[in-house]
Order: sequence, then C-alpha cells, then structure tokens
Amino acid sequence: MKAVILAAGRGKRLYPYTKYIPKCLLEIGGETILEHQINHIRDCGIDEVVIVVGFGFEKVENFLRNYDGLGMKIKTLYNPFYQTTNSLISLWIARGEMDSDMVVMNGDDVFEIDVLEQALRMRDEKICLPVKRKTNYEDEDMKVIIQESKIVDISKNLDGRASAESVGVRVFRDTGVELLKRSIEEEMRTGGAENKWYISAIHRLIKKGYKVKSLDIDDLFWMDVDYPSDLFKARLNSDKFIKKSYQERVLRVVETS
Repeated sequence: MKAVILAAGRGKRLYPYTKYIPKCLLEIGGETILEHQINHIRDCGIDEVVIVVGFGFEKVENFLRNYDGLGMKIKTLYNPFYQTTNSLISLWIARGEMDSDMVVMNGDDVFEIDVLEQALRMRDEKICLPVKRKTNYEDEDMKVIIQESKIVDISKNLDGRASAESVGVRVFRDTGVELLKRSIEEEMRTGGAENKWYISAIHRLIKKGYKVKSLDIDDLFWMDVDYPSDLFKARLNSDKFIKKSYQERVLRVVETS
C-alpha cells in the first residue's frame, strides 16, 4: 500500500501564515503538518509516500532532504498548474502511482492515528471514506448523505440534507483504485476540470452505482487547516493527535519527478 498526499495548493486562505511557507510545513505541536501525516502513515505500516507539491515545492523537498533514517520511500511529484487548479489536477498528476492499494489525504489534514488505522481495517471495502457527524455544517464542509452505511451523495452543496462531513483521509483497495483512476480520467475530460476537487471523481462513481463505504470516526479528532482560526484550533488541540516522541523523527526523499 502507498499513501498519496495532495499538498500543491497556495493556501491563500491561511495568509499571512502561508505567504512564504506552504501550509503543509506549518508547525503544530512541535512538528509540521506534513511530518505529522508521514509519522502516522509510517506507524500504520505504509512505507511508500507520494507527495504532490506545487507552491513552495523547494521548501517541501528541502525539508524532507534534511532528515534521514526513516526507511521509507518518499517521492514528490510537481503540479506546475497549482496556481490555477484544484485537487482533481493534483491527483491526476499522480495517476501513474495508482498501481496498488492506496490512501489519499489532503496536505492540510491533522488527525488522530486511529482515524487512519480504522479506515485501513476495512479490508473488504474497495472504497472507504471516513466521516464525522456534526450538529451544524459550514458551507466549506465536504458533506455526505449516508444510507445504510453507504454514501449516496457527496458535495459541499447538500442544503441541510447532510448526514456527516467527509474526512480528508480516504482509502482505495483492489478494484477501487482502478475505478478511481478511470473516474479521474473521465472528470478530466469535462468542462471546468481545472476547478474541481478530486471528490468529483468519487461523486461520479457514486452516481454510477458503485459502493462507497462510510466509516464514522465518532469522537476521534480530525480537522483540515484552511484558515488562521483552524491553525489556532489545531495548535490548541495538538496533544490529541501529536506524539511528543515524534519530534526526533527523521524523513528522507529518495526520488523527485
């Protein structure tokens, strides 16, 4: 299994924190978001990571090169269109890596390791999307409608019909990987593809009748860091998802493309 981290975005909503630093390198609880994610990925038994970079790619790769010893294969792919595109393009750039079971995560997500562990335990599910139920949903939330544990719709525009919010850590296994790859290719051939989130490819699969399993993470901590207020909240709650022993961890880039 491998992990794909989508970390190409400009992060304008996090200004001024991301004026010079890509948001995946923002520090929370003594480590960067990227380091936090890779630590969790490694501790879940995944030893191959693909990071799609864009804004500040030199800083990301320099950060990774300055560490050594994890024994993981970490590869970066460059999205040259990061300033004018969304996550569909970034995942499309990584389509050549879709040759085994994979977990896809956004480069601004912080979460308890149990979120990833529970998703990986769903071995019989070809596509598994962790979700979190909330009392109220914001316009920016990627919302889902769930029926009998299956996701039957996913969008930011569900107008009060939402069952839960989709967590930005998603697992694809076996035929689910090929289905995602094929759906991404189909989405790339539609109008406005450059502005779409890769969730549009999952939405396409749902509408075709493919099963997308939901996994309720209950009270486990997860959030995406989109705004300065999110960064402040994540730092206040860092003890929930960051292990202090990680501060001496080291990483290594072995290949860039």
